[in-house]
Amino acid sequence: MTGSAPFYRNMDRYFIRLKAGEWMTLEQALQRHLRIAKEEAEQLLRQGSVWDNDRKVRLRDGGMTISGQLLRVDRPKFTIREYVLRREDIRFEDEQLLIVYKRGGAAVQPTPYSDIDNLLHGVQKYYDGRRLGYRAAPINRLDLPAQGLVVFAKNKRTEVELHRLFQERRVRKRYLAATAAFAGVRPSYVIRSALEWQGQRRDALTYVRFCRERGGRCFFLVFPQSGRTHQIRRHFQEQVAPLLGDVRYGGAAPGGELWLLCFQYVFPHPATHDKLSVSYIPPAWREAMGLQSME
Repeated sequence: MTGSAPFYRNMDRYFIRLKAGEWMTLEQALQRHLRIAKEEAEQLLRQGSVWDNDRKVRLRDGGMTISGQLLRVDRPKFTIREYVLRREDIRFEDEQLLIVYKRGGAAVQPTPYSDIDNLLHGVQKYYDGRRLGYRAAPINRLDLPAQGLVVFAKNKRTEVELHRLFQERRVRKRYLAATAAFAGVRPSYVIRSALEWQGQRRDALTYVRFCRERGGRCFFLVFPQSGRTHQIRRHFQEQVAPLLGDVRYGGAAPGGELWLLCFQYVFPHPATHDKLSVSYIPPAWREAMGLQSME
């Protein structure tokens, strides 16, 4: 299986259909056709890797009897770990909304190979544990390898209002980014270009301000004025320098973390309309930038 999305590179895809007149349990079908042990079949079911391909729904009951339906298994190439929202990851919370820090390498939403290893799963379990009775949904997104703040509503009215604020561009977001130190760095950049994604080209605008050079890295404040896929990463590759750890856009060999952090959101509170500013710079970033006293 091939594709441009990260989850296709991280999994193998299999299709299973029993012979005419053949019946067995789902768990037995996985063991037989994938040649795996019972424990691995159970794990694939628990983590949401097994699909009824026709109905596009995940299957988890290993004891269900199957016959002619087409099964799809999106088998990850790495161990799946359930995402648990840590108390220290909660950067703001009130009766209306929740703003949390996403760790680098974690998906915001479910992927084809799992629906338990993402930030949304962790937030939903947090809501359920407090009997909130609301289906969580992220208001904004971050790339898989990026770190930073993600906003969630706690009720439908707040969710609608937050989406409106984003659509009207009344939400100010700030990022920190780092590249390898290079000669000729400018104090500021205005990057405007059309970016293509999945066959569509759309205008994108990014403001960049140089902060400092420290420890062989150049640090920048980034103010994206549009929200195109991989916008900051692609604009840095085009007109500044590839971000450190950005394997996709030329920043490093595999294995290093991506140095891109969404550290601040400023917007009118959806209920009170007062200005709300939430910021968080993780300790590793503060140390690297020499900002140990800042948050």
